[in-house]
Amino acid sequence: MAKLKYLPAGIRLHLKEIIYKLTDNLNSYYYFHFKDIPTGLKAEKILKTEKIKSIPVPNEIFKECGVAILTHEKDKIKEILNKENIEFEIWIYENGFKKIERNI
Repeated sequence: MAKLKYLPAGIRLHLKEIIYKLTDNLNSYYYFHFKDIPTGLKAEKILKTEKIKSIPVPNEIFKECGVAILTHEKDKIKEILNKENIEFEIWIYENGFKKIERNI
């Protein structure tokens, strides 16, 4: 279970997810998943100038609380995260979520 200090970030991410679901097809993105909430929030901060969307990690990827970064620019985001030594997995949606790169 997530710590209480992450509650505001969780609320913010859930609200963003609702808006994105109303305005975009989230199944067309690469999903970057992180080992924990602090790492996901750090990645979100580092990537704030990039073309990303951040939402709560889908339950099909990880049952606990977490942060997912969505992007169409997989290679660029991988490069940035690798330079920052941030561990991640990459998932796609094709009739369900499938991991395509890495393990955390």
